[in-house]
Amino acid sequence: MKSIFQNDKSYSSNLKLYTTKDGLLSLILFGIFILMYSIVAILDIKVEFIKSNILIIGCMFNVLLILITILFVKLRRQSLDTIGIYKGKWKKSCCIGMILAGILFFNNCGSYLLQGKELIHIRSIFAYVIYFFCVSLCEEIAFRGYISTRIYGIIKTQWIAIMVTGLLFIIMHFPYRMIVYGMSLKELTINNMFWLIDLFVTHIVLNFIYTKTNSLYGAIIPHWISNLASNIVNK
Repeated sequence: MKSIFQNDKSYSSNLKLYTTKDGLLSLILFGIFILMYSIVAILDIKVEFIKSNILIIGCMFNVLLILITILFVKLRRQSLDTIGIYKGKWKKSCCIGMILAGILFFNNCGSYLLQGKELIHIRSIFAYVIYFFCVSLCEEIAFRGYISTRIYGIIKTQWIAIMVTGLLFIIMHFPYRMIVYGMSLKELTINNMFWLIDLFVTHIVLNFIYTKTNSLYGAIIPHWISNLASNIVNK
């Protein structure tokens, strides 16, 4: 039973290498995310071209954030396997991820189709496939891959590091929605409590997959499919 909660050895070895500087860089990266999502939100409500092409712009911003994260890794002369996208138990990670993705797809889409709901237009589905892949890849590389590991440079206790990163993951989703929907922090929190709890639980599950395999693929796949499935059916 104890082995279920033990980290992958390579994952644990990497955590021991991170210093206070790595921890501070993880918080700086988080701040960049908040700033970038706020900028996208402001452009979305003020520039008609951006609003009309928000999926394309969103993909571009997410790719940019991935590149920034990789830049942070390279600035510290660290390898890409330290953010889970190179080595690790990738086959095991993918298997776990695909099983979880199948469950989430049925829950978020398949169950509604069985109730007689219909899918959105095929062109929109294709656009969402690309968009949500960029989103899931970006968030997993940045949060589970970088922030949730480098935070150990300043937070040495694992469960506290996981909780703090989960809280940061939730906060990251606030700026865009607050600006675009014109909601206060209190309104967004109270009206979306179940969504916030779901985000935190999602973080715990996906982080667990990463710590067990030292590979992000098992987190990227269900993250992508879950978001996609929720948006391609007319509920």
